[in-house]
Amino acid sequence: MVKFRKLHFSRLPNAAHYYYCRMVNNALSGASQALVAALGTLIALFGAAVAEEKKWMEWVKQTVLTKQIQEADRRMDRALTALRMQVRTLKYSATQGMAEVADRVYAMLQTYGKVTRKPYEEQEGDVLTILEQLQSGGAYYNDASVLGITALVSELQNAFTLFRQLLKQRDEKELLKPETPFPEVRRNIEKIYYQIVDIIDAGARLNASPDYAAFINGLNPEIERLNGEFDPVRHDISDSEPAPIPPQQYTGRPLTPAPDVLYQTPHDGTVHLELGKDYNLAYRNNTEVGNAECIIRGKGKFRGSKTVTFIIVRAI
Repeated sequence: MVKFRKLHFSRLPNAAHYYYCRMVNNALSGASQALVAALGTLIALFGAAVAEEKKWMEWVKQTVLTKQIQEADRRMDRALTALRMQVRTLKYSATQGMAEVADRVYAMLQTYGKVTRKPYEEQEGDVLTILEQLQSGGAYYNDASVLGITALVSELQNAFTLFRQLLKQRDEKELLKPETPFPEVRRNIEKIYYQIVDIIDAGARLNASPDYAAFINGLNPEIERLNGEFDPVRHDISDSEPAPIPPQQYTGRPLTPAPDVLYQTPHDGTVHLELGKDYNLAYRNNTEVGNAECIIRGKGKFRGSKTVTFIIVRAI
């Protein structure tokens, strides 16, 4: 027997909440006659509640803070694009030595893909790691100095800092104001939603109708995706088990070994974490002979960081 997954509504940001409720509303509008009869007026009530949420979503988009966030996001995009383009230009127009440095930095920037097209949450994580790599103590700090891009890095840092501050302000001020009806609108939506879930679950148990099963199976994958993406119960990357990094031979360039990272889960045993999805890597003191550091920074379902040291040695 199929059963609805439980959606963690309280953990969803505004856009994801509205996206899911709109998807449910569309599914209800095409429901079978059996479901329509069983749900009665709940379908109309849910549609009206979703329309109310849409109205207040549009209100949020027009607030001063939202407009400031959008402008800060555009400023951050411009700064990152300018940085990427300057490094790309130096790859082809600089002397051979500088071109090699530019090639290294450009390759690092390219590993993060089209950052400016990603959702806000992913942008934050990627830009933070890029800045760590290019600023003091980072793997590409000396390269940034050689290329003369420190001013562009500073502009990216300033834009990023403002962007994060404004997002926090909107969460704390606009959406939680007592006069803002968001909490009541959400409670109403979720109350009706859970009534619908209970009726459909009961119908699936009592008569195993394929109509019920099809409806539930159509929504469950999206529920699981949203729960996984926005679940605040995140694992600590410091509990992971990175493989030791063997001694690295000095080359005069930043060395960026990527260790395998394992994590012990209660249900699946030991799993391999995925670079770019579960964690990003940053480096310190990774050019000259001596002790170097690889910083594993949690991402997605993982938080925190863990540092692995390795040695850079001269060839004998």
